[in-house]
Amino acid sequence: MLNNQVSKAVRLAIAFGAASTAAFSASSFAAEEEGVEKVERIEVTGSRIKRTDIEGANPVVVIDRASLDNSGQLSVADVLNRSTFNSFGSIQPSSGSTAQSQATVNLRGLGSSRTLVLINGKKMPGSPVMGGGAADLNTIPFAAVERIEVMGDGASAVYGSDAIAGVVNIILRKDFEGVQVQGRMGTPSRDGGGDESSFSIITGLKSENSNLVFSYEHDERDIIFARDRWFSRATDDGSGTFAGTTGQSWYGRNILDMQTFEFNPMITGQDCSQYGDSFAYHNDAPDFPADDGCHYDYTAVAADAASTKRDSVFVNFDYDINDDLIFNFRSLHSRNESFGRFAPAAGWFTFPIALAEDTEKGLMAVNEGDRGYYRFNNVGTSRDTWQVSNMADWSASLNGMGEVLDWHVDAHYNRYEMNEWGQGYVHRPSVENAIIDGWDPRDPDQSAYATQLANIAANSNRRSGSTLREVTAGVSFNELATLPAGELGLYVGASYRETDYFDQAEAQNEAKNIIGTAGGSAAGDRTESAVFAEMLIPVVDTLELNLAARYDDYSDVGSSFVPKVSLKYQPFDELVLRAAWGEGFRAPTLEDLYKAPQESASSAKDVVVCTSAGTSRSDCRTQQHTTYFIGTDSLKPEESESVSFGMVYNITDNIDMSVDYYDIEITNQVSSLSTQDVFDLELAGLLGDPEDPNDNAAGYDQVSVDRGGNPTGRSLLVTAPMANIPGFSTDGLDFKLNAVFDLGGAGLLRSKFAWSEVLSYEEPDIIGYPNVDKIGRAGLPERRISWGLTWDIEAHMLNVNWNHIASTAEETEDANDEGTKFKAVGELSSYNIIDINYTYATPWNLDLTLGVNNLADKDPVLNSELDYDDTLYSQVGRLYYAGFKFKF
Repeated sequence: MLNNQVSKAVRLAIAFGAASTAAFSASSFAAEEEGVEKVERIEVTGSRIKRTDIEGANPVVVIDRASLDNSGQLSVADVLNRSTFNSFGSIQPSSGSTAQSQATVNLRGLGSSRTLVLINGKKMPGSPVMGGGAADLNTIPFAAVERIEVMGDGASAVYGSDAIAGVVNIILRKDFEGVQVQGRMGTPSRDGGGDESSFSIITGLKSENSNLVFSYEHDERDIIFARDRWFSRATDDGSGTFAGTTGQSWYGRNILDMQTFEFNPMITGQDCSQYGDSFAYHNDAPDFPADDGCHYDYTAVAADAASTKRDSVFVNFDYDINDDLIFNFRSLHSRNESFGRFAPAAGWFTFPIALAEDTEKGLMAVNEGDRGYYRFNNVGTSRDTWQVSNMADWSASLNGMGEVLDWHVDAHYNRYEMNEWGQGYVHRPSVENAIIDGWDPRDPDQSAYATQLANIAANSNRRSGSTLREVTAGVSFNELATLPAGELGLYVGASYRETDYFDQAEAQNEAKNIIGTAGGSAAGDRTESAVFAEMLIPVVDTLELNLAARYDDYSDVGSSFVPKVSLKYQPFDELVLRAAWGEGFRAPTLEDLYKAPQESASSAKDVVVCTSAGTSRSDCRTQQHTTYFIGTDSLKPEESESVSFGMVYNITDNIDMSVDYYDIEITNQVSSLSTQDVFDLELAGLLGDPEDPNDNAAGYDQVSVDRGGNPTGRSLLVTAPMANIPGFSTDGLDFKLNAVFDLGGAGLLRSKFAWSEVLSYEEPDIIGYPNVDKIGRAGLPERRISWGLTWDIEAHMLNVNWNHIASTAEETEDANDEGTKFKAVGELSSYNIIDINYTYATPWNLDLTLGVNNLADKDPVLNSELDYDDTLYSQVGRLYYAGFKFKF
């Protein structure tokens, strides 16, 4: 049976260009060709025990090198972002945050921090730029990837923390001979940025007992400004109301009277255009309908997508010390430069003195202690941010092989550091001093204040970094005992890991004195020790039981023990039935624990103010509120329980299908309370007194809202900490169908079809209330489909890829007066993208490729306010590209 399985897997893999489930080594099948009974054992993602079977109890999908090349994408992140198991999208490079150069993968929509990313089976540390919670895929050179294995099931019992949603194992090239040079250039059909280019060279050398692979890669992507896409530009319906606009901010030229809490422009007569073309008057101000203001069009300056420039060097060296001992060394160095542009600094300041009304210029009077909500375009026309990230990842291992057991000892070191330089920011204390010294922020003519404005200008610089040092050792007993149905397998191992992390802002940022940036720092370190074991038990000829368990001990958040049980039943060669149950955990990141207050203007509905004014939640305007996000050092690890079962059926030698069901529940969820969460807790009367440790009604530390002594007044400052909240759950189905058709003289036609359906996604509408099913709401599509067709005929190859994201509701609104239930309203259309490329293999080892991504030039899916989810949809539009690959 085993040899039949392996032989069929080879035929399918050759036909499809990618295995439908598990990865394999060609040498595994040499034994069958030679008529030898024994076949080589292989290791599959999700298990440390080597085995002879291709299909295991874990659902593993492989994206091989040919599929990567045929995808038409530029990076690993681009490929994974379009995959069906990236249910709700993932972070892509964007201008507007510290993570402007980063990219992640988000299996099952559980969050990127719950997807474990491995490089050659070793954990890829979380990026310090994102708080250490998720790995940055943009550090991985695309050309150096041999294949990507994706396991869509929990694997904490094998790999430890973070593997709640599943595992992405990126296998880099190890077996390459010759030299390959590859390049590509692409440009969108729309004007205004988004051009891309890449170049790579790979070389490999082999001797009798060694193998060396080297690669270098460089790629670039241009910035895209908001003004360069029609849907990102500001709009105004002419009604004169703030509600009739998009792309406008109430941080313009406005005054908040701290006695009456009225919000008004700094200039009378509604003539905001005196401040510049980007300013406009609107009434019906946010949350306070009687108010009005001078609002600012931030889309005229800000960028949507950041520019990136990446360089990477990869080296892999294998040396056979003897027939039973192999040494491996791997080195990966990556450098990523990015540039992002924000609108001029926006923020509030306190007037230290009263300013009299100026009837000649039409300037409003200001009381001492009033607040200015201000756009500092007179200090800098934009805020520009440059980032440089450097990552070094080294590993060395000894692998021994024997008759009874195999063993390995691995050492792993990773260093990631990011430096950020920002200009165009404002020093808040200097603003107040400048007003005392004669600067009038109300004045439309700022030319007379050049000295004062120069004195309030500031930079915003920060450094983030992390270091990982890890040692792992393990022993695998491949034939520990002989049972009637086969050999009993056992793996036992242990690891020790040290992690250091820091995110350091400048001192003035730390003191929250810089307007236009988050400020705040974090730092910490931890050690982790783990022991783990796995056993493979052949119960009968057709039934296999796999047991795994892991114990982790952390220096800061305690310990965790997680088991997993999986079964594989194979009643005949063509059919595999599988099932698994397991527990998982995710430790809080060091940033979660130790983050200092970080300021943000966060969007939320102030339901306290709206309720007091008799406004329903659905009619309550979403606006920005100054919020401090902070860490909590008392966090505990979150826990999970997962169940999966499915089948793999080889219908014929050329057709293969699989169906898998998953159900994942997360409890004690580690989460950053949002500004909206805090308002909801306040409305429910669940906020305790942050100054009284015995008054913690909501069960969360440090939660507060400062309303200046007025219980229903405008929020002045919200404090939102990290917290353990009850959790959420999801379940769904994955269906895959692969086929190859021999067209005779017309070549080969290969088809790869994948459908992922999220059946439910349950979490509370309002924190503290019961879970409700949110699937189908905006940002939570229930379905993703991909279908790839490849037609090969002699020297010609045509690839057509279709990607579908289901339609969703536009928004939610109250379903009852209490606002404890919501209903979906409106509809956002489905998203259908077709990519096509053609490759001609010349007689001179040169492949030439022409392609178009987003053939129909589809816009991202837009809501009624012309906003879109940039984790799911792309703003690039149609992209033409041409490439070459030359091997010698």
